[in-house]
Amino acid sequence: MKWNLQWIVKQKNGCFDFDETLSFPSKMFHNLSQINGLKDVHVVGQGRLDTKNHQLYVDFQIDGEMILPCAISLEDVNYPFHIESSVIFAFYKPSEDEEVIEVKKNIVDLTPVIFQEIMMEVPMRVVKEGASLKTHGQGWKVLSEEDEREDEDYIDPRLAKLKDYFKDKE
Repeated sequence: MKWNLQWIVKQKNGCFDFDETLSFPSKMFHNLSQINGLKDVHVVGQGRLDTKNHQLYVDFQIDGEMILPCAISLEDVNYPFHIESSVIFAFYKPSEDEEVIEVKKNIVDLTPVIFQEIMMEVPMRVVKEGASLKTHGQGWKVLSEEDEREDEDYIDPRLAKLKDYFKDKE
């Protein structure tokens, strides 16, 4: 979602509406453990150019589905989201305390802002409906407290004779 300053100026009073569906390639999510993908990302909004201050005000809503790993089974979980946001783009070099995004080469790019907004809404963890924790597998099992107590009383047969050694020293 990119707009050139010349195109924005040509719009009626520098105001325009947009309604687009975005797709994000799966390779964007290879290094991210908290999200596996995005689908059906739909962005609706409007932009308003303030020629006096050389700023573009953009208000938008994002709807779609995040594909997240289940906290228990790591299976994919579809998680719907709705985000409302506003952002200001500056056609000049802003000072450090200004909360605006500097525009490079007079081209406004909203896509990275949208991706950042979505990433800030990713929940800490989700659990797929009906997911249960596995208690055993090939070569492993989860021990209960009873199993642990039994394990403490267990003496390795190879070391059993050492028990008799300490009885003689007393």
